[in-house]
Amino acid sequence: MSLAASLRDGVGDAAPGSTSAEAVYGALKEAIVSGRLAPGSTISQNELYQDLAISRTPVREAMRRLQAEGWIEAQANKRVRVASVSANDIEQLFAMRIALEALAVGAALSRMTDDDLAELRHLLDQMRAAVDAHDYAAWEGPHRAYHRALTRGAGDVIGQMCTTLSESTSRYINLYMSDMPLAYLQGETDHVAIFEACVAKDAEAASSLMAKHLARTAIQIVAILDPGHDPVPIRMAVNLVANPSIDSPMVRRAD
Repeated sequence: MSLAASLRDGVGDAAPGSTSAEAVYGALKEAIVSGRLAPGSTISQNELYQDLAISRTPVREAMRRLQAEGWIEAQANKRVRVASVSANDIEQLFAMRIALEALAVGAALSRMTDDDLAELRHLLDQMRAAVDAHDYAAWEGPHRAYHRALTRGAGDVIGQMCTTLSESTSRYINLYMSDMPLAYLQGETDHVAIFEACVAKDAEAASSLMAKHLARTAIQIVAILDPGHDPVPIRMAVNLVANPSIDSPMVRRAD
């Protein structure tokens, strides 16, 4: 499916009651997060008017919101560019996410019900099926839902901030997953270990495992983008919130 067609579908599938501006914003942000709109690619507002068959006002409103949130950068001639990626941005975003999501999963744990744990188990099963099928597109949805389910019990404000940081970092994960051949396997091991800590109601273990899981992903991406870069903020965030003695088993490559 072409990008124009997928954006039309995204706008058409918007939640009932949402405005055209909200629908355009959501469709464009999803295209950026998923990697279908690559870093540095340009977006023409005139082409959007034509492709989406809507008026200029909602497109302009969506563009202003995306620019304010850092997803796009303004250019001349009513064109915008998808924001670039950098090792510095990655380490800052992941450092914040590590600290906040480790706090959130620990704080949410006392409120987790049997239904919440059943939902997490179901999402793990969906991720495992996608890994077995080597289907990243099928894995990404339940993966994001798994992290949201782990943290939503921490409260609305913390939960929303976790979602915002997750969206920002998911963009990097989606762009570079193909360059991280063991990320699926280690990620699955980490997710299961976090789930088991939740079942055991062990908040310290759940927080520590979450911090190290996110840090592993971040360090791999930084190494791809800038092999000589030392991701100091990521290491500092993990040291602040994680118990050094608690970690998931490392996945070994099969001979």
